Amino acid sequence: MRWVFRLLGLVVLLIIIAGAAVFLVPSDRIAAVVETRFAEATGRALSIEGDVRPSLFPSRGGITCAVSSANAEWAGETPMVAADNLSVSVDLWALIGGEVTINSVALDAPRISLATNADGRGNWEMAAPGAATDTSDAAPQAEGSGGIPAFSIGEAVIADGSVTFRDAAGTEIALSDINATFTLPDFAGPATLAMSATANGAPVAVDATIAALAGFLDSGGSLSLAATAGGSSVGFDGEAGLSPLALDGALDADLSDLAAVFAALAMPAPEIPPGLGQDTLTAAATVAFDGTALSLGGLNAALDDNRITGDLAVALDGPRPRITGALDVGDLDISALGGDAEEPAPEAETGAEGWSTEPIDVSALGTVDADIILNANSIRTADSQIGRTALGIVIDNARLVLGIQELVAYDGEIDGEIVVNGRNGLSASADLAGSAIAISRLSAELLDYDRIVALGDMEIEVLGSGNSMDALMNSLNGDGSFSFGAGELLGLDLVGMLRNLDTSFIGDTSRTIFDSITATFRIVDGVVINDNLTILAPLLSATGTGEISIAGQSLNYRLVPKLLEGDEGGLSVPVLITGSWSAPRFKLDLEGLVQGRIDEEIEGIKDEVDDALRDAVTEELGLTADQPSAEDAVKDKVEEELRRGLRNLFD
Repeated sequence: MRWVFRLLGLVVLLIIIAGAAVFLVPSDRIAAVVETRFAEATGRALSIEGDVRPSLFPSRGGITCAVSSANAEWAGETPMVAADNLSVSVDLWALIGGEVTINSVALDAPRISLATNADGRGNWEMAAPGAATDTSDAAPQAEGSGGIPAFSIGEAVIADGSVTFRDAAGTEIALSDINATFTLPDFAGPATLAMSATANGAPVAVDATIAALAGFLDSGGSLSLAATAGGSSVGFDGEAGLSPLALDGALDADLSDLAAVFAALAMPAPEIPPGLGQDTLTAAATVAFDGTALSLGGLNAALDDNRITGDLAVALDGPRPRITGALDVGDLDISALGGDAEEPAPEAETGAEGWSTEPIDVSALGTVDADIILNANSIRTADSQIGRTALGIVIDNARLVLGIQELVAYDGEIDGEIVVNGRNGLSASADLAGSAIAISRLSAELLDYDRIVALGDMEIEVLGSGNSMDALMNSLNGDGSFSFGAGELLGLDLVGMLRNLDTSFIGDTSRTIFDSITATFRIVDGVVINDNLTILAPLLSATGTGEISIAGQSLNYRLVPKLLEGDEGGLSVPVLITGSWSAPRFKLDLEGLVQGRIDEEIEGIKDEVDDALRDAVTEELGLTADQPSAEDAVKDKVEEELRRGLRNLFD
């Protein structure tokens, strides 16, 4: 048992020595070293306030005290850093040998005040006094870029701290509940940071590792970074630099909890529609940034159920950021952008019918330039389903040109170009051609009119200007043509009208079957003008002339159908179509029919009179009716008689 008592005696001896060491720690000397080291590293004075107490725990030999550091001259008298308790840990063995070597520093409840001035300079930008002019024989102290002098520390710990940042404009961001650990054993070696905090109620955390801090501050180096805010996270692994700011590596972001991100930034969170990142918003790419250009290679993003892949580049050295690249959006669903279809528009904005007078804001076109190729398997909007799509999107100084390279829509194909110009007010133009288009769906979605069921070809070139849909529709000018194949004209039974001379053959159950409809038209100030409509049908043919007001959503058209078969074959009665698109009115034009018959009778009488007069003159001149030059002979005879009469007059 002798060895047991010896061991106990050794433990007691160590406790006595440790207790005595508390009184042997040179507190004032350590405090002076701390003040000197801080001033040498930062160029700022460090004030040690109150009593300096020696400590063995939690420090392994050191001191504890309250401290505050001076701020930049322009930042006011508020200390840049103030802490209720500073604990400095020193190397006990070195202390026994007479040297003070600081192993770690811990700050309890520090209050850190950061600020920038009007020139963008931060109060944390420091330089050691005489660092740039030191010519002594002592080994020069390394200095990094950004005004951060060389330093090293085994471990720096912040517990329950707070940070307040203010810029020159008065914007303020506050962090609380800060707990952080920073290690830098050698200024030229690796540095690590692990921090957690609360920003405006949102928990945030940062973990970072820099392979070589001195090189990173000077010309850049390896950086591994992971940051979280609530349920959102951003990770980067690659090369980075601060002067100039540069990145080159793998970026992985999950911003599904945007509310936490914006809360941390003291900003209101945007309202994101379903399908565009409301529940899921992630992105992964290879990112490269050199201060003037940003590129995202191999982009793979998820916005709820939508997927976007491709490559993008952003140039920042022009008057506006310029985005170039190619994206594939797969089966894109943007139906949520159509808003709530069940919520009626305010009467003050649109009235009972008609186009909206609410201003259209295209100012966003002036914030960026772009040249992007967009490919999609399908695009679902609030009103339609579009098939394969290939678009060229070019934005240049607030002017958007949408080039349609391929667009499968309305059961057919469309190509052409759409231009939206926001340089001086708003103007828009379209030069489009479509083949085998489902006319009913097209007219229903674009014009809110769905009374023609057929497949057809269309061409249109139109231009309008104005800052609302109402102004645009009232200013439309252009021309076009269409050719429809076999189909139905809904809401109107032309055959029934003609056979019964009754306009009641209208309504949801009425229809006219046709083989083809063709026409050309011109558009003047929002009104479509047509004078050559031709309808061919199994039981009738028809022609039409008139106007269709796009601006007023109204009709003023005269259709002249003619029965081709049956006892009524040849019967033709004009039909007047007037009123609104939604409730058109039909009327048999009996006055026009009577006037047409009168005109026909008059033309017949005129022809009979002309024939009788010609026969009388021919007989008077002694000419035969079948003589080839009878008409010329009559003309010559008249001229001869006129000359004879004139000679007699002058004689």
